[in-house]
Amino acid sequence: MNVIFHIDETDRWQTALANIKNFSEWQKQHADTGTIELLINGEAVEQAVTGDAINLEQLVNNGIDVAVCQNAMRQRQITHTDLQQGVRIVPAGVVELAMKQTEGFIYIKP
Repeated sequence: MNVIFHIDETDRWQTALANIKNFSEWQKQHADTGTIELLINGEAVEQAVTGDAINLEQLVNNGIDVAVCQNAMRQRQITHTDLQQGVRIVPAGVVELAMKQTEGFIYIKP
């Protein structure tokens, strides 16, 4: 299964991370080779910066594709050099969500 998790609210991080961890563990237990992506937009992009308590590099190191919305970054004056290592920038989070869903990704918003 290919899944895209979506976070846009800062107060939903713990739930989102727990959901991703649980899904990732399920995939490993069931030899599911699907992709897990985390799309970050809205106010939640503030936690994608280097030095934040939310460790996105750990997600990336565990095979999670972490994408950050460039529009949301621009609104908050966040540049690519501010981001944690390994995350990628997408031009528009809503377009990324739509594209992944047309590719068959399951959408989960914790």
